[in-house]
Amino acid sequence: MSHCDDDELAVIALGEPARPADEAHLSTCSRCQSRLDQLAGVVGTARSIRPEDHPVTPPDSVWAGITDELASDQTGSVTSLDAERERRRPRLWLVAASAAAVGLLVGGGLVAAVNGSRTTSDVIASATLNPLEGSTAHGTAKVEKVSAGDTLTVSVTDLPAPADGYYEVWMATADTTTMVAIGTLPAGSQATFALPPGMDPTQFPVVDVSLEHFDGDAAHSATSVARGQLTA
Repeated sequence: MSHCDDDELAVIALGEPARPADEAHLSTCSRCQSRLDQLAGVVGTARSIRPEDHPVTPPDSVWAGITDELASDQTGSVTSLDAERERRRPRLWLVAASAAAVGLLVGGGLVAAVNGSRTTSDVIASATLNPLEGSTAHGTAKVEKVSAGDTLTVSVTDLPAPADGYYEVWMATADTTTMVAIGTLPAGSQATFALPPGMDPTQFPVVDVSLEHFDGDAAHSATSVARGQLTA
C-alpha cells in the first residue's frame, strides 16, 4: 500500500484541503490518519504560542564567565602553533558548555517569559477539575487576561500516558451541548493555551479533558477524564 507523503499530510494539518486521492486514502488507512492527527496536534500547539512567549536575555554572569575565561587564554609570549593548539584544546569544552548554557537559557526563555507574564496577569476565573467515572485524574484550570488576550492554563499532573490516543482540552457551555476544542494536553503535565479572540469564559464555563483517539473524528470522544466549572 502506498501511503500519503509527509509533506502532503503537513499541508493538510495546516488547514489546506486534501487532494481527492489523499482524502480517499486517509478514510481507510489508520496509519496515515494517525500521522495526520499527530501533525495537527503540533500545529495546534504552535498556533497557541503568544507574542509574549519570547526568549529572555541570559544573565550577565553567563557572558562575564565566557569573557573572563577567554581573556585568561591571552598571553604575551610567543609559542609554537602546536603548543598553542594543545594549550587551547582543554578550553574548548568550556566554550561548548557556555554555548550550551546559553542555548538552554534561550530555549527556556519561553517558560520564563510565560511565567513572567503570569505574575502580572489578571486571573478571570478558575476551576477545580474532578475525575469522571472510570478516572482518577484531578487538576485545576484558570483563565487569565494577559496583554495579548485571554489564556487558559490546565494542570492535570496525574494523567497516565494513554496506550492509544491523546488528551484534548475543551471549553463548553454549562449544559455541555456546545464544546470548543482548545488544544492537546500531554499526559501528566500542565499547558497554557491562547483562547480564540472573543471567546467568553462565562458563556463557556466548563473545562473538560477528554481522551481522544487517532480516528480522524474531530468531535468529542464522549470519554472525559476530568471536568470542572469556572467561577470568577
